[in-house]
Order: sequence, then structure tokens, then C-alpha cells
Amino acid sequence: MVTITLDHIRQLIQREAGVHYNEPHPQGEAPFVVVRRQSPVLLSAPHGARTYRNNADERWHEEDDYTAGMVLLLSELCGTAALATMWRIDDYDPNYYEACPYKEELGRLIQEAGIRYVIDLHGAALNSTTLDPNQTIDLGFRSEQDGERSMDEQHVRELEHCLQVTDNDCDPACFVIGRNRFAAKGRGTITTFAHHQFVPGTQERVQAIQIEMKPQVRIPHRFPTATLYKSCGHYDADPHCVVHTLQALANFVGYLKATV
Repeated sequence: MVTITLDHIRQLIQREAGVHYNEPHPQGEAPFVVVRRQSPVLLSAPHGARTYRNNADERWHEEDDYTAGMVLLLSELCGTAALATMWRIDDYDPNYYEACPYKEELGRLIQEAGIRYVIDLHGAALNSTTLDPNQTIDLGFRSEQDGERSMDEQHVRELEHCLQVTDNDCDPACFVIGRNRFAAKGRGTITTFAHHQFVPGTQERVQAIQIEMKPQVRIPHRFPTATLYKSCGHYDADPHCVVHTLQALANFVGYLKATV
């Protein structure tokens, strides 16, 4: 079992320092990093750096800082496969466009690594109008209806249980969980794409969930290079809250692995 400590927050910050939010990827290299590891679980961070969306709402989708760092750290600690955007993507958004290199790599990883579950990490804005006013985390699995949902109810409930605060180390108000405000139901989402894949050698669909996290449970130290630093300035979440988030995700990964 993985135990997260404050030392892991320092490791998280170190990994996030390697993300190039607004820099183009080196010529000949992909803008995302791939961790190839045999595992039933894959962690994903498509918005680790800025991506090009170009729709009616926004031209650029700003980075969800610390999602890539979390994916890389948890992948190492929990022994999972991983996919995370590390450089600015100038011609697509992995969580919006149906066909793109990120999804092509995800499809290959699912087949090569025997993936059964995809956990897709995202960042919600501090004052998001999509979430309920007090909500800090949203679990998106497309629908509550059995024919449309991308993750079984028992697994969603287990994740909610993992996220609950049961000690005095962090404020329970930082962990108010909701469902499907960001449902990840669009045709271009990572969750939808993953759920349309089949577990290798079976007729079972891959199960997937999109986890949206506000800054107070995600960002231990905002870098000056972050897009929001220019408008919102310095931000340091309570490190104990970030520890709790990482521990909850690590516990959930362990739970999913045990179902196989």
C-alpha cells in the first residue's frame, strides 16, 4: 500500500517543474510523455500544458497545472501506465478533438498494457460556475444511466469514499464531492474515447472517469510560468489537502487493481 507524506509534495512540485505550460515541444518529439507499464490502470493528464481548442468558447484551453505532475508521481508510486501533456499543443486539444495523436497513443497503450481503467485528471477553476458553489471535486462518468455511464457505480462510490476526510489534517470543506457537473460525455473527451475501447482479449469496455479538482486540493505551489499567475498571482494550497488528494487517488488505484 502506498502512503503519501509531505515529502511527496516536494516530489510533486519537482515533477511539475518539468512541465512546459506555454512552450512548444522540441521538433521531432511528442508534446506528451508516455509511461509504458503493464497495469490494469492508466492515469491521464491531457491538459497538463496549454492546448489548442479553437471553439466558440475559447481558442486556447489553459493548462490544468499539477495534473501532469500528479499523473507522473502516482504512476511511479502505484505502478501504472500513464499519458500526460508536458508541452503546449498548438494544433489540437486531446480532450476535445475526436481524432488526435494523444488518443492514438492512448488506444495503443490500452491494447499493449492490458488497460481496464482510465483515470483522467483535470483542474477546475477556483470560482467555476459549472460546479456547485461549495463543490471542490467533480467525478464525471458520462451519465448515471447504466447504458451510458463509463464507470460502474460501485467504483464511483469507492472513489467518493477514498476522497472523504476522516482525520484532522485537512479541512473537510476542501473535499466536497459532486457528480457529472463536468460529465465528460462529449464525443471528444478522453473518458468517452477510453470507454469506447475494449479490454484486450475481451468484449468488456474499458471503464473511465474524469476527475475535476479545484486549486485547493491540487496546487501546492503555483509557478510564475503558469498562465493564471499573471492574473491571479501566487497560490499555495494547504499541503495536507494535496496529500489527501494524492492518497485518495493512490488508494483508488490500489482498489481498482485488486478488482482484476
